[in-house]
Amino acid sequence: MFATDHFVLQPSGSPHQPIPPKDRDELTAKDILRFVRSSWRLCLLWIVVSLGVGGAYAVLSPGYYTAYATILLSSPPASQPGEAEADERVYVESQIQVIQSDEVVGRVVDHTGLAEDEEFVMDDSLRARISSYVRSQLASLFGTELPTAEPNIRHEAMVLVRRAFSVHQLGSSRAVEIGVTSSDPQFSAMLANAIAGGYIGSQRERRQAARAEEASDLHKRLAELREKAFVTESPKKLPSDPESAESARVLFREQQSAAEVYRSLYNALLQRTHSDFSASSLIPSARVITAAEPPRQRSWPPTVLMVALSAMAGGVAGVGHALIRQAMNHRLMTVEDVHRSTGLDRIVGIPRIPRRRWNVVGPCESLQPVYSKDAPELHSSLSKIATRMRGVQGRQVSKIATRMRGVQGRQGGFVIGVASPLGKSGSSTVAVHLARVIAATGQKTLLVDANWQKPSMDQPMLNAEPGRKLARAFATIPADQEGLEVLVLRPTGSISDLNASLSISAALQHLQQEYSCIVVDFHSIDRTADLEAAMGVISEVLLVLKARRTFADHLEGILRIIPAEKLSAVILTRINRAAFSPNREYRP
Repeated sequence: MFATDHFVLQPSGSPHQPIPPKDRDELTAKDILRFVRSSWRLCLLWIVVSLGVGGAYAVLSPGYYTAYATILLSSPPASQPGEAEADERVYVESQIQVIQSDEVVGRVVDHTGLAEDEEFVMDDSLRARISSYVRSQLASLFGTELPTAEPNIRHEAMVLVRRAFSVHQLGSSRAVEIGVTSSDPQFSAMLANAIAGGYIGSQRERRQAARAEEASDLHKRLAELREKAFVTESPKKLPSDPESAESARVLFREQQSAAEVYRSLYNALLQRTHSDFSASSLIPSARVITAAEPPRQRSWPPTVLMVALSAMAGGVAGVGHALIRQAMNHRLMTVEDVHRSTGLDRIVGIPRIPRRRWNVVGPCESLQPVYSKDAPELHSSLSKIATRMRGVQGRQVSKIATRMRGVQGRQGGFVIGVASPLGKSGSSTVAVHLARVIAATGQKTLLVDANWQKPSMDQPMLNAEPGRKLARAFATIPADQEGLEVLVLRPTGSISDLNASLSISAALQHLQQEYSCIVVDFHSIDRTADLEAAMGVISEVLLVLKARRTFADHLEGILRIIPAEKLSAVILTRINRAAFSPNREYRP
């Protein structure tokens, strides 16, 4: 009744030994593909969650707006004779430093009155609050007082302004862009224009001061030359002595010559001064070519960047979570996982079967609902597999049944226990289908429902004989031939686990004399110890695991109580069909 994935007979006497670690650590493309198939949903979940968190942050976080003002710097000063020509790139970088200097920033703070604005100067950030609280707690703990210092409001305002703006060059031109970021778009534009105006005003004042100082020096020099050029006078009366008169005339001529030289120097200096001032007035100074406007869209947080970062963070978190889960949670998902965990080769895989492929074989109102269901597609799969097994050619028997020693040719007393480490693993389904397959061979087969902790049947149907801890009830499941007999064991009152286990073992010993094969549907071992208590009566054990729900620790725990010679096979149910490959033998 089972579509088998892997099933290879293990030599007798081989213990349950896991594969050596060196074989476990081998990473193949198949392992990577299986990891991707099993983890893509988890990664997608993390990405969706991360996108949601990023979207919430983008919507709920305070937005910041950046306004830009562009300045065209003046031409670099002409180099003096004998000096190296000024590098325009170096000049632009120096002017960027000037814009960020205390001179310009302080001018902006003074002109805009930011030092008097309490909302701007007061540091109300979370970091400042935490710092203030920690300092106050430490001061109270050590019995000291916090030092009180008069705050420099202007300096704090300058620091805040310097943090709020940035300056960078546009390409290789002399244009620089000033960007100011703030939560208020109007304030951003105002401050950007104020910084640009402060730089231009500072440059203008420095230029005017330099020109005034240069003009003062020129005026002093012109005054000195004027005194020397226009103070000479001709002698009014020459001396009577011819020699003295001649000397006076020579001296006068020398004075006239010196005055002429000073007048020429004065005229040349006056003309050059006039031309220099005229030329300097024509030199263009720095000016604003693009004034800042209040921005309409937020500069932070950027939507595209937040989406990209959220998706990337979600992907990384999902892969990390999947790797941690893969490393810590040893879930058994495929037949290979069971083989790696235990080293067993007697493993059968059963894929997930959709509900529409299950049929109801007949009314079984007094039995478990799972006993009345059958999947026809499993019969054909078992028939193909059974024809290749030893001694079963021509028989429609599953290879699980043929593997069990004594099923064929035994006159009675063969007990098959079907159990699982956890509940809801499909052990009852396996038990009823196995009993049907064995009954189809013509042997007298009984299915024992030993799930005594499940709800009891109707009291009139239970046969509670004196001395028995568990009451019995016989029922029949419709089948192709005579039907399958089922024995239900249920308590009629309160009963301990020990008494229930002893009653099940006693019932099996009695039934061995009446039936050729008995299939026992046990409770999961996490609820009772019935399987361990009946191990002396059981001939073979069929272990049922549920994929993605059973861990390696669960399997190792139940294998400790099952002797290696009595373990018939391990069945892994509800395997993902994408990873299922029917009729493929597993050869480690």
